[in-house]
Amino acid sequence: MESAAGDASTAGKDESRKHYKPAARAVMPTRLLLALAAALVLLRVPAIAQPMGADQGLYAYAGERILAGELPYRDAWDQKPPAIHYTYALMRALWHGDGAVGAADLLAAAAAAWLLYRLGAATGSSAAGAASALLFLLLSNPSLTRLGGIRLRAQCETFIAVAVAAGLLLILNRAVATRRRNAVAAGMLFGAAFLFKYNAGIYLVSGLIAAGLWRRIDWRDLAWTAGGFALPVAAALAIFVAGGALGDLYAATITYNLRYSGETYAGPLAALRYLLTFPIERARVDALWTLGGAGCLILIPLSLARPQRLIAPMWVGAACLSIAVNGSRGLPQYFVQANPALALAAGWGAIEAWALIRAHAGRYASAVGMAAGLVVLVGVWRVDQFPKLVEQTMFDARYALGRIDRSTYLARYGDDRKYSALSSAALADTIRARTQEGDRIYIFGFTCAAYVRADRASASRFFWSRPVIAGFEADRPGYGVAGLLGELQRNAPALVALQRKDWAPDVTDSAEFFMRTQPLAGWLQANYVRTDGPEAFDVWVRRSGPS
Repeated sequence: MESAAGDASTAGKDESRKHYKPAARAVMPTRLLLALAAALVLLRVPAIAQPMGADQGLYAYAGERILAGELPYRDAWDQKPPAIHYTYALMRALWHGDGAVGAADLLAAAAAAWLLYRLGAATGSSAAGAASALLFLLLSNPSLTRLGGIRLRAQCETFIAVAVAAGLLLILNRAVATRRRNAVAAGMLFGAAFLFKYNAGIYLVSGLIAAGLWRRIDWRDLAWTAGGFALPVAAALAIFVAGGALGDLYAATITYNLRYSGETYAGPLAALRYLLTFPIERARVDALWTLGGAGCLILIPLSLARPQRLIAPMWVGAACLSIAVNGSRGLPQYFVQANPALALAAGWGAIEAWALIRAHAGRYASAVGMAAGLVVLVGVWRVDQFPKLVEQTMFDARYALGRIDRSTYLARYGDDRKYSALSSAALADTIRARTQEGDRIYIFGFTCAAYVRADRASASRFFWSRPVIAGFEADRPGYGVAGLLGELQRNAPALVALQRKDWAPDVTDSAEFFMRTQPLAGWLQANYVRTDGPEAFDVWVRRSGPS
């Protein structure tokens, strides 16, 4: 274990070339580490029974259309970049059910924990890696959050976090024999993160800075990493150029997102204010942000002796910048990408803090360490709701074991205005009962999961309503009300469902907008008749005779 005096003794040496020595050599016994990690992973298993959330239903539908040979944006319009849709296509190909969401999230969490452990070992401290991995598995569990975490699982940010952690691990590898290969592979991982969300491109910069902190980096490293980054991006562009959908890709993932994000900021100062204040607000409600922030406050001043300690705070800073680019809506999934970075900062900072205590508290070190640990435990307990975690996990487990009926279980995930799992399931049941296999249907709202549960395709590429309600590109052919109406007229859906409550006060609710817009309402009333359906929807079926 080294002290500040040990740091001073290395003055004059080339810090960028010598191996970084950790603050502490204490390593958790391997069997104990594996047992704790396995227990924390198993704690997430019951959540596989949960229904998919609103966003996940949207990704799942786009994934289904990919499996059917169609193309995102051209045939299924969404604002997210393409990686999430192709990821869900793979998930749906492997598991055609809601459980694919929870299973993918579980695998991503396990992978992130393993990568954090390896990052700790790569930076010289297996103890920091072990602490980071365990903190991540415990404090990033979505069941700690509202609605049992259905809004957070298998989001874009979930996969971004894994890709960035893997990219950092590769780029910090000092082995000369694999340097070029690692640079290319790391670039490809950062490119994959970019294709999940474009604002994640900031992690490429953070990765290169990390490499510079860890060892000298030359133009060849930059070139190989940049080349690796370009490979998945070029492949994605080639797919959409070949499919004649490059314009739709640009409109959906750049033009729309710039407008969507910009709606939340009055100007540059407002954006800067949010960037500086939201980490503090998150620390008040999320213990991982509390501990990660504390870890950064420990590591930053200590980086004056060893600049490598800036790697974790820099990763946290890049995550904060990426979050702020999304806008200030504060949607919980935005913050998921920061979890591994916060866990690494917390674990690494804890090991450094223990080193300082050992160096300066002398024989009282154990007592001081225990007191500090107790304060941290009390703070974490007060910030996070661990009884909720236990209760939610038991609830999911009881349903998986058949001890709770389906309606009671789904009703738990029904207090979110935009989405109700029970209403979604009821709408899917209605669609299957009122339509035939192969029929196209149309849902004007944000309950896209009903498409995949009913195994029906949308009669319009605008399979969710907000872009139409917001008037996005309304003057452009194929967009807006005119574009939607043209597709509905051509494809004549067998059933139309209008969601009553979803977007207000952001924009008008879907059912109200549809019936207030005369071209849409006139087409519906002339060709369809109102029928019974779930309480949250107005359901219309096609008339049997001529209108």
